[in-house]
Amino acid sequence: MARQKTKSERNQIPRRHDGAKPKGSLPLTVTRPELLNDDTDRDFRKLVHNIFAFMARHEAIRDGHARQIGLAGIEYTILISIGHLALDGDVNVKTVADHLHMSGAFITTVTSKLQVLGLIEKTQDSVDRRRISLAITEKGKFLLRSLAPYQREINDVEFAALGKEDFQFLSRILEALIVSGDAAVALQRYKASIKNDSKVA
Repeated sequence: MARQKTKSERNQIPRRHDGAKPKGSLPLTVTRPELLNDDTDRDFRKLVHNIFAFMARHEAIRDGHARQIGLAGIEYTILISIGHLALDGDVNVKTVADHLHMSGAFITTVTSKLQVLGLIEKTQDSVDRRRISLAITEKGKFLLRSLAPYQREINDVEFAALGKEDFQFLSRILEALIVSGDAAVALQRYKASIKNDSKVA
């Protein structure tokens, strides 16, 4: 006569064999071996979701900096970018657009608002009249100087986990990811255009 299982044995969840796919497993979202661990993309998904989580916090902090001086987040970003880029020479719409990886049309719209607020000034290039130089006014510099003590305290806490080598490594990685990200966006748009063309045909 077969032995009856105890209550603990009946409630025990059977273990799956090593190498077997878990029930209801999802398809891989990447295929590069460098991004896989034990033939799964779980570490990759964790990285992507952590990026989302950090960017949400960073954007909240950026918006908080902006509120301190009465600006929207993107207005503050463009204002301080003009100030830092000016340390290397003349600044124009293309300079800012390239620096922030945004469209020139968008930068033009935001800088026009900053000009109305009296925070930047636009001057026409004496040689190329199509080119408009951007510079922060004294009012704009005053706002950034008044923000700096608050800003330093918050930024030091946000990036407290980074040592000097970590910071330099992360900076290099982000620059490389922006380049590969641009390539991925271009590929995605191309595939979308093919899909739309096939619908029309």
